[in-house]
Amino acid sequence: MSASTSAAVRHRLPLKPRRGVRTSPSVLWFVGVTIAVDLAILVAGSIGGVDQFEAAGWDLVAWTVCVAILGLASIQTDSGLQLGMDMPVLLAAGFLYGPIVAGVVAFVAFADIREIRGGISVSRALFNRAQTSLSVILATAVFVLVGSELRELPLAAVGALLAVGVDAITNYALVVAVLVLNERSPVRACMRRLWIGRLGDFAVTYLSFGLLSLLLAQVHAAIGSWGLVLFTLPIVLARKALSGSQQLHGAERRIRVQAHAVRESAERIFDARRDERLAVAAGLHDEVLPPLFKVHLMGKVISQDLASGRLLDLEDDMPELLRATDEASNVTRALIRSLRSSPLGSHGLAQMLHLLVREVERDVQFGPRIELDVEECGGSPLIQLLAYQIAREALRNAVRHARARTVRLSLHEDGRDLRLTVEDDGEGFEPGTVDEERHFGLSLMRERVDLAGGLLHLDTCRGDGTRIVVRLPSGRTDAADGAKE
Repeated sequence: MSASTSAAVRHRLPLKPRRGVRTSPSVLWFVGVTIAVDLAILVAGSIGGVDQFEAAGWDLVAWTVCVAILGLASIQTDSGLQLGMDMPVLLAAGFLYGPIVAGVVAFVAFADIREIRGGISVSRALFNRAQTSLSVILATAVFVLVGSELRELPLAAVGALLAVGVDAITNYALVVAVLVLNERSPVRACMRRLWIGRLGDFAVTYLSFGLLSLLLAQVHAAIGSWGLVLFTLPIVLARKALSGSQQLHGAERRIRVQAHAVRESAERIFDARRDERLAVAAGLHDEVLPPLFKVHLMGKVISQDLASGRLLDLEDDMPELLRATDEASNVTRALIRSLRSSPLGSHGLAQMLHLLVREVERDVQFGPRIELDVEECGGSPLIQLLAYQIAREALRNAVRHARARTVRLSLHEDGRDLRLTVEDDGEGFEPGTVDEERHFGLSLMRERVDLAGGLLHLDTCRGDGTRIVVRLPSGRTDAADGAKE
């Protein structure tokens, strides 16, 4: 069972920018211009359209109260944005009294619980009012330009649908512009923050709200302000349903993310177990097998001595057999100790990186050329394991996704730190466009670097390759350094 909801409601700016993002001067300039333009339109329109306000009369009070109530019933999304529920009422006011009256009602009656509590800055509060007012003015102006009359139902319906489309485009454009200027994020990434639900649900809900606005205007024209009361109650109930649907949609998304994370973790555990088996196999082949083979040869020599009656030769061959046996025993014990003390086995980090490169080249037959420049480095077993895991993640990402011709991996000691670099000449990417809810490579590398108390620097842009530099503390003590010297 799946849940979805669509944002056929008005977006407002979040309470504050994302963590670590300061409000840029360009944002302040854009916000100021938006507010100034809206106020200029409202003042000029009010001076030239006094008769429209006189025609509305005391009904404007009822419209203002209704818009304020629905504004306080807004819904906050996971990204911190507010979804206002007042759009149908404001459009209906515009259909009845014209764009300027609706714009004034939108600016004056705009209600945000964060603004009342003092939790939002004055500039953001004024911008939210101005962008709501501009959206309504442009939308209802389209309705008027189409030449729609409330009683001419086919033409009025077309005008209402066009109006709600203009309202949505204006609202999204203004909010996305502020997010792009302030966070330097791509437009698509900002749109994803605003988008809720599927495209089909979004379109159907918006079109329904457009027709609902037209219906409210006709009901009000027929029975007066009681139409607002009858209309507000269902919207308040719909707000509760929309809020529950959004929470269900968010829970479903989090479950998908967690399930994907579990699969990723299982794959990485499998990779770690395979690396352990490779390390054990390499240790047995390179360290244990030669002395055991020597024991086998000496056993054959002694067997031939006994068979041929050369008992005097046993005095020379038996000590050689014992030495070979002792060597095999010592090598086996050393391998066991190394496997216990280091998760990378007896070969160390540099040799394991060589094995990793050979494995990646074997798995990707037509991949990029991998250049390796590593030296054997010190460091605690945990630091070496984390360095290996980071190198493996970065190398596989470069080979699989960068479309590079050459990938370079280097590991060197830099003072008391390990310096790991993975770079490629591929197509690069924009870090802000990576959906870390679905792609965990960068976040996993950062978590491992944080665990080691190190630093990670990512240098990339589209079309110019990627370079990842990681510095990890070796974790060695002064006594260990002195012993090494």
